[in-house]
Amino acid sequence: MAVLSPSAKMAFIDAAGEPLMAGKLYTYIAGTTTLQATYTDSSGAQANPNPVILDSRGEANVWLGGAVYKFVLKDADDALIWSVDNISAPTSAVSPVLSGSVTIDSNTTTPALKITQTGVGPVLRVQDSTDPDITPFIIDSNGYVGIGTATPASALDVASPGVITGAWAYLPSGTAMLFVQTAAPTGWTKSTTHDNKALRVVSGAASSGGTTGFTSVFTSRTITTANMPSHTHTLTDPGHTHTYANGGAVGSGYATLGNAFGSNVATSSSTTGITIANAGSGTAMDFAVQYVDVIIATKD
Repeated sequence: MAVLSPSAKMAFIDAAGEPLMAGKLYTYIAGTTTLQATYTDSSGAQANPNPVILDSRGEANVWLGGAVYKFVLKDADDALIWSVDNISAPTSAVSPVLSGSVTIDSNTTTPALKITQTGVGPVLRVQDSTDPDITPFIIDSNGYVGIGTATPASALDVASPGVITGAWAYLPSGTAMLFVQTAAPTGWTKSTTHDNKALRVVSGAASSGGTTGFTSVFTSRTITTANMPSHTHTLTDPGHTHTYANGGAVGSGYATLGNAFGSNVATSSSTTGITIANAGSGTAMDFAVQYVDVIIATKD
């Protein structure tokens, strides 16, 4: 779309409608009597004299910086013609220079504000009074958002130390949460009530208990006879037959030997002993489960 061309040169006339030859244009910081420079061309490299002296046509090259000005126009004899405050350039480079509050009031189905960046510069930059501000809010040409950084490296880059607000800020005081770090984050206090404990998930009231520390239970150890609980082994001896060398047979177990084997066999009895060894391999059992340390912190 085409736009109306601005005036290429500033031109002034006197009360008779004649060019204000040798007229004087004073430029000040808005609302003050402190002189503020204008420039001879768009580069802003060379400042005009202040006041700017008008030529024979009442004209002058007056380029404004990004500040807000007060203009005071006088004739060649320094008589006041007019004074106008709060003047700013319609454009500075390619961005509007505005002062005061800016309101966009729209009632459409299209965006109220649409910014199209066809170059490599930022789409939007919001900064403080320092220009350039090295910790601005910025949206670069990639669409990356930087908060506190002029060079965001990801879709959202918050300069350190970043403090997250919103719903996070409205967590009730005393809320307890787990953090995989040694110190509590800003706005939280580390709890030291519990140490070297495991976590248990419950469906009822939250509590704590137990007597032995986590790392004492989960460690490498060898189970010995001394730390085995008292117990009993039961052995059932099934019926069987013992055969002697002379061919005689004995029933289940050892019985009293009678005359059935002949007079040369004496009456005898015997008890069979069974030994169960309790010695193991002696290899330690490793219960040293892997873990990650966390802290409990409460919201201030």
